[in-house]
Amino acid sequence: MNRYSRDPTRLLNHQPLLAVARARSVDRSTLETELDVSRATVYRQTSALVDEGLLKRTNRGYRTTGAGTAVLDAAERFERSLAAADRLKPLLEHLSPSVLTENLHLFADATVMAVDPESPYAIEQRLESVISDVDERIYGAATSFGSPVTLARTVDCVEGGIDFEWALPQAVLERLECQHGELHETVRAHDNASVYVTEDVVDLSLYDDTLVLTGFDTDRGTLAAVAMTDSSAAVDWACDVFETHRERGERLS
Repeated sequence: MNRYSRDPTRLLNHQPLLAVARARSVDRSTLETELDVSRATVYRQTSALVDEGLLKRTNRGYRTTGAGTAVLDAAERFERSLAAADRLKPLLEHLSPSVLTENLHLFADATVMAVDPESPYAIEQRLESVISDVDERIYGAATSFGSPVTLARTVDCVEGGIDFEWALPQAVLERLECQHGELHETVRAHDNASVYVTEDVVDLSLYDDTLVLTGFDTDRGTLAAVAMTDSSAAVDWACDVFETHRERGERLS
């Protein structure tokens, strides 16, 4: 049995050594200096990691193996996921589908905003600014919809020629048509706009290369928190999620 499956903390303790030897051979003296640990600690860790196939001996010292590199990458993703879970805590109260939580490491550096009673319009103002800066494309999915101001800015973009694609559940479409029918019809009337009806969507919006995750208060149907990032890896993930929504959705005529 893999020892790390029984004690993941042991892997994290060995992570610094694996990282130092990731792309080079390092002798024990160098490991002592760079890790600032005792000779006995280095001897014990190198011996254990060699036995487990995560480190190998070379003529110049020790070097992380392919398996060791994979384990190291997994440990680093784990640490970034923990950082992201802490950072995104206000959002995860309202948005936590597995497709997101399994990829939290992509959002360790995201900017997060939660509704603040002292600044109730701060999120809407930030989103309005993001929408106003779009040059080419807006696409995404939602289980609710924003304020009339953000909807109006989106309509402005569509009328200005910005490509627009959106996926939403049938129930949300019906509420949108009931509450903001004129704006919705204006969007659908343009050839550069497409609306898809599908279920089980993830609340995300892509404004060119800026990704916004949105968490809605289900009781009130209002925006509760957002996370924003320009990380290319996070944007690529969001593109894949949206493609899934679009492929299984029904496009409105």
